[in-house]
Amino acid sequence: MFFRFPKQIIYFLFLLVPFWLIFFNSTSWHGLKMKAMGVMTASVATVRWPLNEAVRLLSYRRIWQENQRLKRESGSLKSRIVQLEEIVRETNRFGRLYQFRDSKSFDAVMAAVIARDPANWNSSIMINRGKRDGLRPGMAVINVDGVVGKVAEVSDRAAKVVLIGDPGFSVAAINRRSRESALVSGTLSGSCRMLYLPENPDLELEDEVITSALSSDFPPGLLIGHVVRITEFASGARRQVDIHPAVDVSTLEEVLVLK
Repeated sequence: MFFRFPKQIIYFLFLLVPFWLIFFNSTSWHGLKMKAMGVMTASVATVRWPLNEAVRLLSYRRIWQENQRLKRESGSLKSRIVQLEEIVRETNRFGRLYQFRDSKSFDAVMAAVIARDPANWNSSIMINRGKRDGLRPGMAVINVDGVVGKVAEVSDRAAKVVLIGDPGFSVAAINRRSRESALVSGTLSGSCRMLYLPENPDLELEDEVITSALSSDFPPGLLIGHVVRITEFASGARRQVDIHPAVDVSTLEEVLVLK
């Protein structure tokens, strides 16, 4: 009867032997068992290493793709932030011009700078207003800081403005402190100079020079600039007075054209 069931005996041994091996408490067998477990552990680690590396590679690929996506989104957001900041700055500049125009009750056209003369960057500018907006040559151009220049040429949709530092620009002026009149003209260096002064003018450095009521193009009281240099010639009969313009024409973006 016993030998008629060899398969059952084999199955029984397969179930019994592992339990006996695990729970057998012989000292010699315990050492052998630990070595066998160490070998099995090493084998399992060896098998798992390529699997772990494959998982790491797949994870690295996913993380790298996610990082690239985040970089693209970050670049897009930064670009959007720059655009929004420029819109805010432009809005603030136009707001200042509107407030300045309304506070002075000027009848003026607001214009944006659209081009510059590449041969002489601080000599002239082009603005996006022209005949259709009522502009004509000789009109005064200003901003909140003071005198900018004059309209020189006009087309239907644009106009050329000669800036304050150009030799072709001039305006009747007055020393705000001493009330002495003169003519302010541009120079080849981009600064301004006071001409036709009295014989012994009352001048000091940092004196404010403003437009005079004698000007036919500019309303009185607009700031032209400040006295930065007074040069006396050897004869003492004549002085050269240099004016630093109040408006930084190199940073102009919007202007007012007075009608």
